[in-house]
Amino acid sequence: MKTHAVSRPRIAGLAALVAAITTLSACSSSGGSGGTSSAAPNTASGGSTPAGSTSAAADTGAFKVNLDNCDDPAAAQKKITGSWKIGYSLPLSGPVAGVVTYATDGFKARVAAENAKGGIGGVKLDVVYKDDAFTPDRAKANVTQFLQQDKVDSLVTFGSGSTGAMADAQNAACVPLLYPSSSVAQYRDISQYPWTVQFLPSADKEGVYDVKLIQSKFPNGATVGIAENQTASGKGESDAFQKAAKGTNVKIAVIAPSTDPNAAATQLKAKNPDVVYIAGITNDCGPDVQALARIGFKPKLVINPSNCADETGYIAAGAAADKGVVPSYLKNPGDPKLASDPGVTEYLSQVKTADKTNTITVAGWTTADLTINTLKQAAAMPGGLTHENVIKAARNQDYASPMLINGITWNSTATELVGFSGFQTTVWDAATKTFSADGEVISLK
Repeated sequence: MKTHAVSRPRIAGLAALVAAITTLSACSSSGGSGGTSSAAPNTASGGSTPAGSTSAAADTGAFKVNLDNCDDPAAAQKKITGSWKIGYSLPLSGPVAGVVTYATDGFKARVAAENAKGGIGGVKLDVVYKDDAFTPDRAKANVTQFLQQDKVDSLVTFGSGSTGAMADAQNAACVPLLYPSSSVAQYRDISQYPWTVQFLPSADKEGVYDVKLIQSKFPNGATVGIAENQTASGKGESDAFQKAAKGTNVKIAVIAPSTDPNAAATQLKAKNPDVVYIAGITNDCGPDVQALARIGFKPKLVINPSNCADETGYIAAGAAADKGVVPSYLKNPGDPKLASDPGVTEYLSQVKTADKTNTITVAGWTTADLTINTLKQAAAMPGGLTHENVIKAARNQDYASPMLINGITWNSTATELVGFSGFQTTVWDAATKTFSADGEVISLK
């Protein structure tokens, strides 16, 4: 244990679903004195570490982990054997529980397949699930139990509010939070949250994509109405879109809280924008467009967030959802054109549930696959499978996960979490009940 520990101020304002954070905590990635180490560069997709790249001093571009701020630096460097325990805080009850079932179906299938092959060099994956009902307070209680009682080796969760509720404690404990279904800009700040690696695309980059798409459809400019979900996820997407539109010919006409979709639809129709952007969570998009249809408002273009990819919502919305746009990065296992794709073949050999073609199920599987790839890369590093090596591996990725659309990879470096390297624009066809690609992959690098 180092004697020159650094203080860790705590998160404030969680009651507003992760509102403002004052001063932040945890293990700094800025190097510092004493307990600093770095990862060898990863130059191959799949997370392999090049032979001979073992010198931390030589790897000047590698992620540096300062263990001085850890509650227990020795625990961060302890080699894990037997089983790697994952604490998963998720909404098993509450407003999005049904959708989360799809995600866990994919996650569980990928974990089971890896365990059946012997795990990570003989280390099996042991997942502990706790219900947080999609509320930050419950997630905060869960992370305390995960860290203090269950002694987990890594964490995962679903939602930006839950990620915010967990981030302070898990950074202080130096236990990785790997690929939670969240993408709030503040938790992408590696200098403040080095042990938090979010899964969903950067809201800022997705906002840039959205504005560019609108400009391609409306070269002379367009007005936009935002249907804003009042959770941290929805507000984060809305803020990112507004930031991307600032100074462009894409003008925000109205921001309508979507707690009541009918009231939001009325506000949007009153302003008659060219485009409606749904800044929402995964089960918002169908009800929002249904509400628009009920009052006879059909905007020229509806853009949904990338997390709003649950086919069941669009099917339920019927004709109201037709031609809605969703930026995508995942393959569609139900697409006949991908029947012989190696990634789809692998996926379908593992996922046998009725929801196997649902994008949310694919996302859950991909979350587990990214975790497994990270653990494999860490296990091959000097010192083996430790918390420290895992976070270094997570910050050193260029990985073509099997279910990512061809041409898209997962990117993470010592200084930036790029995440998915691009988007494929997809359009919902209400008649065929499928998404179809529109144009080429748009790079975010």
